[in-house]
Amino acid sequence: MELSRCSYTILGILNKRNAVDKIHGLTINEISKFEQVSKRNTIHKKVKELEENGFVLEGVKVARAKSYYLTKSGKSILPIAKEEEENV
Repeated sequence: MELSRCSYTILGILNKRNAVDKIHGLTINEISKFEQVSKRNTIHKKVKELEENGFVLEGVKVARAKSYYLTKSGKSILPIAKEEEENV
């Protein structure tokens, strides 16, 4: 599967916000606040695609909204930042 720019952005947001387990997942609205380019509906579709491919999983509910968190396979496909490359 080839990921879009929006999908990589969503994965990056989950990683940066440390949403890597069920308890610390982010809702679609929370992701939308950080993404600020795509519409909420687009983000929802991309998150569902990422979930189907095992890159994100559903976390605990936040009020009535579902939350999502980054899996190890999702984290492994993120590109390495230049600062991290220099430290390796």
